[in-house]
Amino acid sequence: MNENYAIAIDIGTSGIRAQALNIDSLEVISTTITLRHPLPGANVVDHLHFALKVGGEVAHDILIEAINKVIAGLDIDLERVKRVAVCGNPIQLSLFHNIEIKDLAYWGENAAKRLKIEIPSRNATITNTKEIGLEISEDADIFIPPAIRHEIGADALAMLYKTGVLEKEGIYLVSDFGTNAEMALVIDGEVFACSAAAGPAIEGQMINKGRLASPGAICDLEDMGYEWKAIVLNDDLITTEGDTVNPSNGKIISKSENVKAKGITGTGVIAAFSLGLNDELIVNSKIKTKDHKIHLQDDVYLTEDDIVNIGKALGAFRAAHLTLAEKADILLDDIDAVYMAGASGFYVDPIKSLNIGQIPPSSREIFQVGNTSLDMAKDIALDPNLLNELQTIADKMRSNHIMLATSETFEKIYSLELSVYEEGMPFWLYNQWLEKYGFQTIPSKENDPKIHRIFERDIPELGTNGLSIVEIGLTLEAQFEGCTKCLNCIKNCPENALSIDENGKIFLRTDKCAGLGCQKCVIGCPEKVFDYGKFLNLSKSK
Repeated sequence: MNENYAIAIDIGTSGIRAQALNIDSLEVISTTITLRHPLPGANVVDHLHFALKVGGEVAHDILIEAINKVIAGLDIDLERVKRVAVCGNPIQLSLFHNIEIKDLAYWGENAAKRLKIEIPSRNATITNTKEIGLEISEDADIFIPPAIRHEIGADALAMLYKTGVLEKEGIYLVSDFGTNAEMALVIDGEVFACSAAAGPAIEGQMINKGRLASPGAICDLEDMGYEWKAIVLNDDLITTEGDTVNPSNGKIISKSENVKAKGITGTGVIAAFSLGLNDELIVNSKIKTKDHKIHLQDDVYLTEDDIVNIGKALGAFRAAHLTLAEKADILLDDIDAVYMAGASGFYVDPIKSLNIGQIPPSSREIFQVGNTSLDMAKDIALDPNLLNELQTIADKMRSNHIMLATSETFEKIYSLELSVYEEGMPFWLYNQWLEKYGFQTIPSKENDPKIHRIFERDIPELGTNGLSIVEIGLTLEAQFEGCTKCLNCIKNCPENALSIDENGKIFLRTDKCAGLGCQKCVIGCPEKVFDYGKFLNLSKSK
């Protein structure tokens, strides 16, 4: 029997996830994921910066080439694909759709007018294979859900839609625990939304031994009395008990043969932070061990720089929570339930999140809901009529968006967070400053919150063919006039993303490049000729 297929795609800041679906039986057939995003950088700002440098067309081509590799890994007859639904934040979906992105780099209508930027519609869209460039059936329709506002996209809409909070009475806080940290406070159906831009550390990037939620990643830790047991993701993304070690020196207390650790996710870093505070290994963002490292399984470790980086990310969450509550004129203690979306929000221990301020300490009921973005893309792929309903929801939500970049409330509170993690400000003084500013203080900690972990993993169904991981490394090339082939750019690159041939051509692996947050290639060029804007997509130029 010839089967007809649909494909659901989530373009996340840290990678791409896709599922093949049987349209007739509504079943998941297979799942593919990548461990990195194809564009340089560890966050959405890096991706936008790179796209502006090289041009949206080049960035679109790189993204689509990677997505074609991902969907090829689904192992279905791509000529029988009838529908594709894609979800993600505004930057990712704009690059996918190959529409204007400059408006996303500047805030406000005045800036757009001054720079003569034509702001495109980001309403719900149905397009086709030829326009996007996907290597599937030419007859397939491609469904793109709407963005809510400038920096709040379809991924944020997904977490609200899939949690069902829009139809509930009460006060709910819903957060996507990714680098962009979209969150919404929902009060009897009225939505106050913002994006905290927590940064890449929240997903394990820009951490020395960090990696995304993938096989071999330490995603949690259990305190066995000043000895820590690693919880590691296995090949099916199921949590598995690992080694127990002394975090002060790395001495193995008990060895597990179940799984080998390859790195640590953001949730693992959060767990280490929480346990480190409890065991007084971390005091005022300093690690109190002989080598100033926290040691985990298989030579995975954390440094003081890692603690500061994760602290800044956590500070963005807490400052955003307080800003939303002040805007909505409620107390954080009034919130009835908290919803944690995304892979990081699913795998993190919510008690540890509560302990270090990633969710309000007064949270009484906590739901971990997984990857709502991919799940909504799946819903659209199987029922395209949902697109109109989502547009109606997005239209209603646009009035209460808070732009944190211009919020004086957020600026004041986040400056206090920086003082905590960079200068060691104690929390009693933090609360005193909140009172001086006229804001509410941090509420008392809930001792026994109810926790609901609905699924076994962040992607509930992997399909009958299971999970596969796809390598998406793409190569760009450039030749810079005035380059002396001194090799400084290559020597300075911490990710080994650059190489050079005998003719002086520079080759860049986009998936390895750390992007705007690094730029050691640009800074270290003595002739000042290294320029992202001159890179071309090598695969397209051949």
